[in-house]
Amino acid sequence: MNTQAETRLLAELTAVVADLHSTGMADGEAMYSLGGSADRLCSTRDSQSWAGFKSTLTDADTIALLSQIDTEGNTALKAENGRTAYTLQALALSLAAVNARQDVTLAGAALLDAVIEAALKNYRTHAKPTFG
Repeated sequence: MNTQAETRLLAELTAVVADLHSTGMADGEAMYSLGGSADRLCSTRDSQSWAGFKSTLTDADTIALLSQIDTEGNTALKAENGRTAYTLQALALSLAAVNARQDVTLAGAALLDAVIEAALKNYRTHAKPTFG
């Protein structure tokens, strides 16, 4: 990732992490959506954690997933479904930061990943249907 791209990524990460910490984590519906989306992605790789899921992705997998998220996010925005778009943005930023090099970008990504992991754990504990 070049420096200019990482600078843009850092700006977006900073905005999303600040929003999550100021109001986003108090939005139960947004956190439910984030946890459910992370769970669906993790289940495609039999991963127990968001970090585990990310570690299974090749660069090509990440690019394909980011493209899919971009398409779904644009669809959500057109449908005026802001929470879904917000959720997808958070997941995309986390994925995009995998190849970051700057310490400050990695720190921002770690903060975002902690929120995603917490939402995933909460979703699995309280909301995910269990059968059997």
